[in-house]
Amino acid sequence: MKHRTKKILSYIITLAVIIVAGLWVASKFIHFGNVEFTDNAQVQRQIVPVNSRVQGYIKEIRFNEYEPVKKGDTIVIIDDADMRLRVVQANADYQNAIAGRTVADRSVGVASANEAVSEASIAEAKVLMENAAVDLERYRKLLEKDAVTRQQYDGAETDYKAKKARYEMLARQRSATSSVVAETRQRIAQNDAGIELAKALLETAELNLSYTVITAPCDGYASRKEIQIGQLVQPGQTLLDIVDGSDVWITANYKETQLVHIRPGSEVEIKVDAIPDKTFTGKVVSLSTATGAALSLLPQDNSAGNFVKVHQRIPVRIELTDNADHNLLRAGMNVECEVKY
Repeated sequence: MKHRTKKILSYIITLAVIIVAGLWVASKFIHFGNVEFTDNAQVQRQIVPVNSRVQGYIKEIRFNEYEPVKKGDTIVIIDDADMRLRVVQANADYQNAIAGRTVADRSVGVASANEAVSEASIAEAKVLMENAAVDLERYRKLLEKDAVTRQQYDGAETDYKAKKARYEMLARQRSATSSVVAETRQRIAQNDAGIELAKALLETAELNLSYTVITAPCDGYASRKEIQIGQLVQPGQTLLDIVDGSDVWITANYKETQLVHIRPGSEVEIKVDAIPDKTFTGKVVSLSTATGAALSLLPQDNSAGNFVKVHQRIPVRIELTDNADHNLLRAGMNVECEVKY
């Protein structure tokens, strides 16, 4: 082959390579048609933390890393010896409060009976006092006519004063008895409050006992196992996370200049980096009312320094509409989205 022919052939091969490379680059970065493309998108799933509600030592761990769990499955058991003792103590306090209520009821009955006896005694003493007063008046008139002796009159007067004193004493006793009845009834009301308190403490103890058995709040997949048997856990401590297997969606962060043609209901083609031979379909459900920067922990303040204009990104929620196996999609996977318009 002549040198000139070889040179022309090398030029052709080089040009072909450049054209193919250009086409490949264009296919990756230039998207033709009525679409809005972004590769700033990730698969999202609900990640549910499972926390301990009570303090205690872990007795059993009944889940394995990354394995599926069903709602209601027992995943962690905390040693419940202390909780059971608290339930027994609270139950004893509750029964004691009920017994105190019974004693208080009987005390009211006894006090009421004593009050009734006092009423009868007062009635008797009143009749005797009034009769003694009549006799005293009779003896006074007879004494004025010298029909009785002074000694007889003094005896009638003494009898009247004694019966009057007894009547006043019984009246005071009745007042004291009435006070005892009122106080006992007030103690019953106080005892009722004590019963309610003891009952609440018993229910709290039983509730805390139930919290020693921790169950899965939803169907899904367990996270890493970062707890060990015998470990002391505190209330509110996260024991593991469960990735909810029933809900999956895509969060695509589009530039603000791309939102002109994106509306709820728009069809979307989704390609997952981890599954290159599969194309998923979905639809736009909603657009965020704030940019990602505005929702960040430390939002930027352009008035605080030099300003450089940067295209902001708006989170767009996309739900899958096909019947493909969504279990292949893991939370956090990178995807590419094309919204059609």
